[in-house]
Amino acid sequence: MKIRPADTRGVMQKSWITSLRTFSNNDYWNPRYMNWGSLKVINDDTQQPGGCVPNHEHKNYDIFGYIVSGTLKHTDSLGNNVVAQAGQIQHMWAGSSIWHTESCVGNTPARYLQIWFTPNRELNSKPYYNLYNKAAEFGPIDIPIHCDMSAYGGVLTDSLELGPSYVYVVDGTGVIDNIAISTGDGAEITDSALISPVEDLHILVFKPAKFLS
Repeated sequence: MKIRPADTRGVMQKSWITSLRTFSNNDYWNPRYMNWGSLKVINDDTQQPGGCVPNHEHKNYDIFGYIVSGTLKHTDSLGNNVVAQAGQIQHMWAGSSIWHTESCVGNTPARYLQIWFTPNRELNSKPYYNLYNKAAEFGPIDIPIHCDMSAYGGVLTDSLELGPSYVYVVDGTGVIDNIAISTGDGAEITDSALISPVEDLHILVFKPAKFLS
């Protein structure tokens, strides 16, 4: 098992946004942390009120916008103009091309995770956007993506045995095989591990297809 401590992540800091990067992405580059299989990007972003990500394009990625707190407005080239809040997940299939912006429209900062998956099918197909509600408790994230990986997320209340997977700590504290973990830590599990909550442990778990059971 390999732990990625939160304080080793890449940092992109501007007056209106802080982006903490688990894997290499854009202006953060570390050959030790390129991706985990089809899991390409985990950016833990906090945007200040009035901030807006400039309009930009994506192609051929599945992108989750996992809203942790605050309110975020999504606008895209498909005509979507949607406000997303904590407990919701935005999903963009970028396909042949999608342009979008994200802006913090509330009075408090918006924290959200950008999660990108590299597809292995339907490349350059028609793009789309959907908004999903996610229950607070840990469970499957039933959003179809264009690669052989599954995602789970939420607040863990009991110990969980995991096979090969990638774990990201959204909030709280816990233990993986007697190793303490907390907000922003990542863990690459190569064989198996037991993860247990200590206090308000909110996690995301990603599993490749051959380890979905």
